[in-house]
Formats: sequence, structure tokens, C-alpha cells
Amino acid sequence: MKLRNPILASLALAGAAGVAYLARAKRPQLPEPAAEPPRLGYSRNGSAH
Repeated sequence: MKLRNPILASLALAGAAGVAYLARAKRPQLPEPAAEPPRLGYSRNGSAH
């Protein structure tokens, strides 16, 4: 099968690839992981409670 206009076909293919890329880039990003809670029996500043 021979295409009538290979330039038009390549432009259509490039346009479809661009739309697919934009759709992938616009996906919602995962939220930042929550800060780790302090562990029991451990103090960051060294003072015993």
C-alpha cells in the first residue's frame, strides 16, 4: 500500500506522538511522602524524657 502523501502521514504521526506525550506528562503526580513520625524511645536532641 503506497501512501499518497508521505509528508502528511508523517505529520499526522508526529502530532499523535505529541498528543500522547502531553497526555502522559499531565498525569497527576504522586504526593510527597509524609514525614516519618518520631520513633518511641528515641530523641533527636539527646535529652531523655
